Amino acid sequence: MQAGRLRHRVTIQNFTTSRDSSGEEIEAWVDGKTVWAEIRGISGRELVASAAETAEATIRVWMRYRTDVTAASRLLCLNGPFKNQVLDLTGPPIPDAKGTQLEILCKQGVKRD
Repeated sequence: MQAGRLRHRVTIQNFTTSRDSSGEEIEAWVDGKTVWAEIRGISGRELVASAAETAEATIRVWMRYRTDVTAASRLLCLNGPFKNQVLDLTGPPIPDAKGTQLEILCKQGVKRD
């Protein structure tokens, strides 16, 4: 992996459930590590479903191998073309043959009513 290609900062977020002092469940996205990554848009499309127009982009993210990124995680982009956007993983991260990097496919969409 060429370190120069990892020019985008992303924060790994995982969904957690906890309880407050009264015992009520609190569900929230919790920030994990902030890491360097390469983010590239692959494709985009617009469609109409259930009378709502939706725009959706497929994005490929490369980062160094980590065990804290799962199919249930999401990525918050801190810079670059997707700055302040949340990327939802479409499946589990795919490690390379050497176990040094992860390929992550994500969806980023905006719903327009």
